[in-house]
Formats: sequence, C-alpha cells, structure tokens
Amino acid sequence: MTETKRHWLVLFLAATVLTVGPGIGRAAAQDLDIPSLEFPDLDKGGLGADDLEGEDLEGEDLDGMPRLPPDEREGPPPRSTEESKQDRLGQPAEEPAPLTLADRSKRLEQLYDRLGAASDSKAAEPLVKAIQDAWNHSGTETVDLLISRAAQFAKETDFDLAMEILDATVEIAPESAEAWHQRAVINFMRQDYQSALADLRRALSRDERHFEALNNLGVVFEAMGEKKAALQAYRKALKVNPFLDTTRDSEEKLSREVEGQGI
Repeated sequence: MTETKRHWLVLFLAATVLTVGPGIGRAAAQDLDIPSLEFPDLDKGGLGADDLEGEDLEGEDLDGMPRLPPDEREGPPPRSTEESKQDRLGQPAEEPAPLTLADRSKRLEQLYDRLGAASDSKAAEPLVKAIQDAWNHSGTETVDLLISRAAQFAKETDFDLAMEILDATVEIAPESAEAWHQRAVINFMRQDYQSALADLRRALSRDERHFEALNNLGVVFEAMGEKKAALQAYRKALKVNPFLDTTRDSEEKLSREVEGQGI
C-alpha cells in the first residue's frame, strides 16, 4: 500500500470508528468525550455581523424604543458553563490534563511492581485490569480506536483488513507497544512467525514488562520449535504476572521437556 493510500485509510477508519462505535474491549465513542461541532458566536462577529457595521445602536433598541443602560437591564448577564461549574462545585472546574508518555510509563512501572508483589490472584485482579486499561489507552483516541477496529476485524477473521489498519497505526504511532503487539497477533494468526517475532520484539522494546507480549513470544517460539527460547519467555511473563494460569501450564510442560530430558 502506498503512503498516500495508507494516509486516506487511516482518515477513513478514524471517521468510521468514531461514528460506528467501539470495537473489542474499548469504550464507545460517546464515552471518550469527543467534542461536538463548534458554531459561530453571533454576539462576537459571527454570521450577520457585517450587516450591523456602522449603525448606531447605542441609544435605542431595534424597535426604536430607548435602550436601557447596561446595569438597569432585566436580569444578570448569562453565566458561562465554566462559571456554573465553579458555582456548583465551589472550586474551579478544570479538566484533568492527559497523561504524557513519561507519566503513563511511570504509572505502568508502578502497577507492574505491585502486580509482581501481589499476594494472590484476587489481589492481582484489579492491578491486571488497570494495566490492560493503560495498554488500551495510548493517549491518542484515534490510535486506540484504530487498534480496536483491527481487533474486531481479526475476530471476524478478516486478517488482511486488520493488518492494513495496524500497518497504518504503527506508522502514525511507532511508540505504541500495544499496536506492535496486536500486529504480532495478526501475523501469528496468518502463520507468519518471523514477522510475529519481529513485532513482539518491537513491542517489548517499548514495554519490556508487557506480560501478554512476553507470553505470546513464548507461543511463537514454541510454534517455531524453539523450546528453550519459549521456556525463557514464559518465565519472564510469569515473573511480571505470576497469576497467568495458561502460561504456567506451558512453562511446566516445557520445563519437563527441556530440563528433564537428562533425568
């Protein structure tokens, strides 16, 4: 696909996902606080302002009646939305600033540390959810929604279209570990193990404790017959998240095959 076609694909898909709705495991578009269209402010030189230019309206209303002084007109001036929020809450209404890439990475590191030290699977559950939420929210709505749409197409076994979307996504967001991870999953489903391996390494270079990517690295190595490498990948995944039951089963099986051969 040429760069121009890919550019238009991204724009088309971004528009599609914003209007059609969410994909797998993502919030609906309306939950993402997407701003509505802005209309011109007629009181500040919008539509029709030129028609009033040069006319003296200071002394009379439009019907010819004398205009009241500003402080004697009926009712107080309308309050802005921001002022109304301040009144209701008793404090300035400020939108939280989006997390920077550094802030997001720091938060993930803290969550990974807590997950590794969790006492049991029940204590780990909310930590795993918070980590997955961080993976699924890159800080760019378009990227998140494109990944979501690719996952939906993959679920429908339309791997070619899913790959087209993810190819475009990693071009516009090469720092996204989750985009590379999802592309690796599609490559694995297409039995392109070398490409899946390359994408997983890219994902892990951006987030070395992404335990799903580590687990899938083990899956790819195992499919390629690289049992020792697969065993190491599974163990790294379990070091980050000790509560991956399927990964532990795979690790125990390979441990007997690889390390128990000489017994």
